[in-house]
Amino acid sequence: MARPIPNLHDISRLNEEIKPKDSKTVLDLVIDNVRSKSSKDLVFGTLTGWMTGIMVVKVGKVAAFGLGGSVLLLHIACEYGYICVNWERIRESAGSSHVWLEKLIKFVKKNSCFSVGMLGGFFFGVAST
Repeated sequence: MARPIPNLHDISRLNEEIKPKDSKTVLDLVIDNVRSKSSKDLVFGTLTGWMTGIMVVKVGKVAAFGLGGSVLLLHIACEYGYICVNWERIRESAGSSHVWLEKLIKFVKKNSCFSVGMLGGFFFGVAST
């Protein structure tokens, strides 16, 4: 194998032996692939979804009981006249929900690897507990 043309500004390195590049192991190839943005997004999304799924299962029962109970208490308080609900304001704020939905869809399309990983990790986290 022929030696490459040396850099004339660095004559002192001419005596060094030129070694061929080491072949990459499977682990090095995997690490290089994980360093890419889409792989990072997929791994991060999966881990985040898995942790979210576990937390939903652990906290879900208590949260569902608390949320359901508070909705019932608010409805009873509204019926007895302790509180007055401004339904027009609720309709206005609910009317802007399509904007949030469009932002969510745009995020999912832009970050598809993260979104798929998050969804898969979430289901795995729910199933693992």
